[in-house]
Amino acid sequence: MTLNKRPWVGFILPGFILYTAFMILPLFTAVYYSFFKWSGLGPKIWIGLDNYKSLFQDERLSSIFRNAIGNNFKFVICALMVIMPIQLFLAYLIDLKIVFYRFFQTVIFLPYVISTTIVGFISMLVFDPNIGVINEFFKWIGWNHLISAWFGDPDRAFTLLMMVIAWQGCAAGMFIFLSNFKAIPAELIEASLMDGASKRQRFRHIILPALEPAFANNIILGTIWGLTQFDIPFVIGGTQGGIDNSIDFMNLFFYRFAFGGGYYGETSMGFGAAISVVLFMIILVIAVIQVKFFNRFNRE
Repeated sequence: MTLNKRPWVGFILPGFILYTAFMILPLFTAVYYSFFKWSGLGPKIWIGLDNYKSLFQDERLSSIFRNAIGNNFKFVICALMVIMPIQLFLAYLIDLKIVFYRFFQTVIFLPYVISTTIVGFISMLVFDPNIGVINEFFKWIGWNHLISAWFGDPDRAFTLLMMVIAWQGCAAGMFIFLSNFKAIPAELIEASLMDGASKRQRFRHIILPALEPAFANNIILGTIWGLTQFDIPFVIGGTQGGIDNSIDFMNLFFYRFAFGGGYYGETSMGFGAAISVVLFMIILVIAVIQVKFFNRFNRE
């Protein structure tokens, strides 16, 4: 085989080599390290599946694991059941070109281009129990009974975190819906107007079915978004995931056990690798199920 006979090989090969070097090999390396007791320095001690047994069977570690993965799934449910309908609604209003729609579009998009570290910092300025704007406002108007620790309150921390992340990342899904709105043929809308379809009928029977590609993308990306949370929870709650691990996630769990010396007082790269492999498998299985579902939905 020569490149002259198969020129497409020359286009694929650089990307294939880079993808293999930076994605496939690190994945297999993580699987390999997960079978060792290793701090990242010094000799590696083969322990087989002990890291996985600790993750699922050790009373303390399995409790932390269930709490972290539970928060990830709670985030996914919120992303799909709460944030995605809001994104659809905002995209619909902008597509209708309501008054000041360009202003609202800019306001919604602006947090998306701000560094997530800065977003976390801003949220602390708002919700900090000592210097936060909200508590200062309640003190000023004399509603001291509403003063709270906010992120320091385990019962409120997760809801507040969802609000902050939704404010920062809402624009991405909204623009996916908006681009799909633009792709709906104008002739289809005009035909429905001529047939006397109401706004509700037009939205239910024409617009919603035409948004299937946007729904598929947003569901898959929203799921991955929820399962890979790290930066804002890290800035707000630290490596321990807030008070009582109320905003702990799998990536924070991985971080503190792989790099933070939280594994019985010592850094354990092998245990961190086991966490990363389990999280990868969870994401892979869910992504494959979603892709198969949407492929079957398209065929029907």
